[in-house]
Amino acid sequence: MSYRFLNSALLTLLLSFGVGAGTGSAQAAEAPSIAQLMQRAAQAWAAEDHAGWTEALEALHRQRPWNHDFMRQLVIGYALTDQTAKAFSMMLTMQQQGLAENWDEIEAVESLRSYPLYEYLRDLMREAGQPFGEVRTAAMVERKWPMPEAIAQDPETGRVFVGTVRDGLVLVRAPGAAGFEVFADPERVAGLQAVFALHVDAERGHLWAATGGASQYRNYRISDYGRTALIQLDLGSGAKLGEFRVLPDGVPHLLGAITQAADGTVYAADSLAPIVYRLVPGAERPEAWIAQPTFTGLRGIALSADERRLYVSDYELGLYFFELGEEARTFRLGAPETLNLGGIDGLYRWRNSLVVIQNGITPERVLRLDLSEDGTVVEQIAAIAVAQPEFDIPTWGTLAGDDLLFFGASHWQHVDSRGRVTAPPLADVPILRSPVDRAENVVVGSEMIERIKHGDAAKDGKQD
Repeated sequence: MSYRFLNSALLTLLLSFGVGAGTGSAQAAEAPSIAQLMQRAAQAWAAEDHAGWTEALEALHRQRPWNHDFMRQLVIGYALTDQTAKAFSMMLTMQQQGLAENWDEIEAVESLRSYPLYEYLRDLMREAGQPFGEVRTAAMVERKWPMPEAIAQDPETGRVFVGTVRDGLVLVRAPGAAGFEVFADPERVAGLQAVFALHVDAERGHLWAATGGASQYRNYRISDYGRTALIQLDLGSGAKLGEFRVLPDGVPHLLGAITQAADGTVYAADSLAPIVYRLVPGAERPEAWIAQPTFTGLRGIALSADERRLYVSDYELGLYFFELGEEARTFRLGAPETLNLGGIDGLYRWRNSLVVIQNGITPERVLRLDLSEDGTVVEQIAAIAVAQPEFDIPTWGTLAGDDLLFFGASHWQHVDSRGRVTAPPLADVPILRSPVDRAENVVVGSEMIERIKHGDAAKDGKQD
C-alpha cells in the first residue's frame, strides 16, 4: 500500500534517536505576511544566506503548516545549516502525513545520506508516491470541451452533468451514451459564463450552476471580473428558471462549490473572497452569510447529515466547520498530526465522513475522513485513491451512492491566463469512479521495527 504511516511503537524508537514528529499546527502569534516572508526567503537564498533562508521558511511553515513545498525546503535548509535532527524531524512529519518525495534527486540533502535513518524515511516516502486504490474510468470529457471544472449527477436518472470554464457550457451524458452533449450554453441561457460548480436538486427538478467572470472564459470582458451568480436551470430541459446575482460591493467575487439543505437553501463558497453565501428559497439574491478574514482561498463545502454544521476547505489552511444557528460560529476541524490538510479542492460528505480531493500536495490523493459522532474531529483516515496514473491535478467530484465520481485531471496547468492552450493538444479528461465504502487505512511500520530490533535500522550515529 502506498499510503503508509509509521506506528506508535516505531515513533517511540525514532524519538529515542532524537527525532520527533512535527506539530502540524499554525501558531497564533503575530507574524509578517506571507508575501513579506517569501521576499525575505528569496533575498536570503540569492545571497547564499542559508541560515536566513531557513529562518524565513520556518516562519512560512508556521503560517502555512500543510504546505508541502515549505516542508521540503525546510529539510533542505536544515541539511545545509547542519541541523540534522531538525531535518529528520521534518522528514518524519512529512512521512507521517503520507507525503511523497524522492530525496535522492535533491543534492542539497547530501549531508543526511550517511545516516541509516535517511534510507528508511527515503524509501517510505518514495513508496508513498506509488499508485494505490480502486479506480476505474467511468467516462471521458473529450478535449473539444476544454477546462471541465464542475460535475454533478442526477441520482434518479443517472445522468452526469459537467460544467466548463472555457466555453461556459453545461454538458450532459446519459447512462450508456457514447459521450457528452450540450445541455445549456451562454447563447440560450443569458448570464451563463464560466461554470465552476453544479448541483442537482432532484426533489425540485433543478440544476444549479455557479458561474462568473474568469479570464479563461472565451467571451471574457474585463468588466465581467468579480461578477458572479447562481443560475437555476430546469433539470429536464436545461431552460433557465432564475438568476441570482451577488450584489457588487467593490470586491471581486466568484462563487464556486455548492451544497443544499433539505429546505432548498443553497450555500456557495466564494473562491475570491473569504465568504460563504446563502440563498434561501424566495430570496432575490445570495446574502453574504459567513465571512472569515483569515481564510486564504475557499474551495469545497459540505453540510453535515443533521445540517447543524457546514464544512469548508481552505486550500492553504485546511478544514473548518461552522456551527449553524442564529450566529454561525467558526471552528477548525480537529485532526490527527498524521493528516496533512493542505491543497484540498473537492469536499463532500458521505454518511458521517468527509471525502476530500487533494491536489496541492504530493502525492495527489482522494481520502475518506471518518468523523467523531459529533462531527467535530477526524478519527480515522482512509485512502480511496492515491497517485493514480490518470491523475494530473484531480479537482472536483460528486457522490454517486457509495462511489465518488471525480475528474482525474485538469486543464488549468495546460492553458495560460486567457485560457489559451500552451502546449497543444489538450488531453481528454477522465471521469474516474472509486468506491468510498471500501477505502481502508493500513498502519505500516512493523517490518521496520523488526529490522531495528535486529540492529539493521537507524542508530544514533552515522554509517561508517
